[in-house]
Amino acid sequence: MTKLFLISLLFINQTYAAAFIPDRFSASFEQVYKSALTGKEKRSKGTMDYSYPGNIKLVTSSPESLTYVSNEKKTWYYTPAFIETEPGQVTIQEATKNELTKFLDILRKGLLTNKLYKVTKNKNGEYFLGFSKAIVKDLGIVRAKLTFKGSKPVFKSLKTVEMVLSSKKVKNLELSKIIEGPKFSKDHFVFEIPKNTKVNR
Repeated sequence: MTKLFLISLLFINQTYAAAFIPDRFSASFEQVYKSALTGKEKRSKGTMDYSYPGNIKLVTSSPESLTYVSNEKKTWYYTPAFIETEPGQVTIQEATKNELTKFLDILRKGLLTNKLYKVTKNKNGEYFLGFSKAIVKDLGIVRAKLTFKGSKPVFKSLKTVEMVLSSKKVKNLELSKIIEGPKFSKDHFVFEIPKNTKVNR
């Protein structure tokens, strides 16, 4: 089980910097986490919903069923029981933006060098982001590489994101089924606690 299955990031085209990451989106993801020491890989699959600023919902379907929901006031981390007759568990805390939410919020600046990160591009159309010391300290991510489907670096064409952490661990994220501007209900980013659930605060 890991709470870090949720780190991922999306980025913005130089021409359409303000509009690359939409105010709302949904996507499927597969994340590969590679240990710097052992070289072993851990994989997770799931879906994410995002609404600016700071609202996110992530649900993993593999290897475990987990739900993470956060808005500007509260955060829920829910683990269902393996056996139906046993209680699941949910941890409720005051809202603190997780790594993914912070990425999505700050990277609305786009694929342009700014005070938070420096942007470069190679001849293969891959984009590299080197983060400032303040961002490295806050998020624990030193640099990232983005690849796109096709020649245009637009949001819906984002293919993979590779992140190198300050711990030297590497995370890779693959996105698919991206939907821009979905309509979320007003309570979409509020977790409804199922019956027979143990609550931790």
